[in-house]
Amino acid sequence: MNFDELYKNSKHIIYFLLKKYNIKYNNDEYVQLLTIKMWELSKVYTPQKSSLNSFLYHRLNFFIIDLFRSQHIIETYNIFELDNLPNNNAPFDDARLLYDNFLSHLSEKEQLWLQLKLAGYKQKELAKALHCSISTLKNYQKRVKIKYKNYYLNK
Repeated sequence: MNFDELYKNSKHIIYFLLKKYNIKYNNDEYVQLLTIKMWELSKVYTPQKSSLNSFLYHRLNFFIIDLFRSQHIIETYNIFELDNLPNNNAPFDDARLLYDNFLSHLSEKEQLWLQLKLAGYKQKELAKALHCSISTLKNYQKRVKIKYKNYYLNK
């Protein structure tokens, strides 16, 4: 099978991967890179091992993940050091002041729950970190919601 036919039959894989990873910027570059990779893969494909679509999907998926890894360096932070980071967002100073003032209306456990929840912790991780049950976490959440509504909606 020549590459034009292969591309016609398998280009949906490229667009599926772009949609899967929500690629909106540099779309043309990714299509071009994935097409080139598809051409390279078509040269090494052996039909005895797997179907062509499966082979292309898996290899192109790993290729695009490798592209992401090579292009982006993700900066990680310790959540307990987030308050020590410099604030480069001057327009958000007012929001930060409101947030800090809102935190002062919460109990210590509610504050810790909110900070960990905003940092992305899951319920089981929160329960372990706060040394409490999940039902207690739900009570914290309910109280924080009520205080949030009273604080922000009544101003």
